[in-house]
Amino acid sequence: MTAPHTGAADGRFVPCLNPATLSGIPLEQFLALAAGAGFPTVEVSIQQAQAHGTGPLRDLLQEFGVSVAAASGILPAGPVLPAPLLVAPDTYRACLDGLDSRLKAMADLGCTVATTVLNPRTPLTTDEARAVARERISQLATAAAGYGVRLAVEAVSIHNGLPPELDGPHPLVDRLPQLAQLLDETDAENVGVLVDSFHWAAAGADPGHITALGPDRITHVQIADTPATCTAGELTDSRRLFPGDGALAWPAFADALARAGYAGPVSVELFNPELRALPAGEIACLSHRAATGCWTLAEASR
Repeated sequence: MTAPHTGAADGRFVPCLNPATLSGIPLEQFLALAAGAGFPTVEVSIQQAQAHGTGPLRDLLQEFGVSVAAASGILPAGPVLPAPLLVAPDTYRACLDGLDSRLKAMADLGCTVATTVLNPRTPLTTDEARAVARERISQLATAAAGYGVRLAVEAVSIHNGLPPELDGPHPLVDRLPQLAQLLDETDAENVGVLVDSFHWAAAGADPGHITALGPDRITHVQIADTPATCTAGELTDSRRLFPGDGALAWPAFADALARAGYAGPVSVELFNPELRALPAGEIACLSHRAATGCWTLAEASR
């Protein structure tokens, strides 16, 4: 029997907070609550950051002692939300307007990761969708490289409760091995995988799906727990729990990340309406406790 890899126990996972966990509050309040709870890093919506102003936001980040680990919205959908990769062609072309300004804003904030979501199902045939996905990933990764930003692509593994923009009659990519293969088929070097613990669990919680990604392939990590009362096929985003409050195999997840060489932010991302109804300060504190307490030993950095 092979001894478990303990690389993560050196303190290489950095707690991070996703703004979706405290949905609907102003950016400045989100940063204050994250910093007050002890988070050294956060994710932001780049549209929201631009609306605030990158200069004033840099000052706020410095004041709070917080850095931006990743930003959503490289393809925007309104003032806050991101668009998935496989939006309709006209919508995609419209999303490209302002791409350079969004990437420059990320760079100005010291953010080196732009996150995006790949549709698990699509109205296009699978072959057509793969071709479009490859082209768009290459285009976005190349554009991001000019600003020192790396693209992080997320695979969605839940099958129920998908929003219309992520759904369709034809399968595309819904697990990490498929995503890695698709990225290998692109000509882009400046792209990696966003690993989400909830989607990893929905896909069967196979540690090999993470370790097979190999060194330097994981660009960002998001975390949430799964209810013990749900099978993998019953999981929906609205059932996400604070890490450590459910049935997810955190030691196996942490060990797999460490074996794959990941040493970076782990961002608490919740969409559970019951948890979001808690006071915002309580959510932030519970999220930090979860991000630093769900691992075994001392695998979280602080």
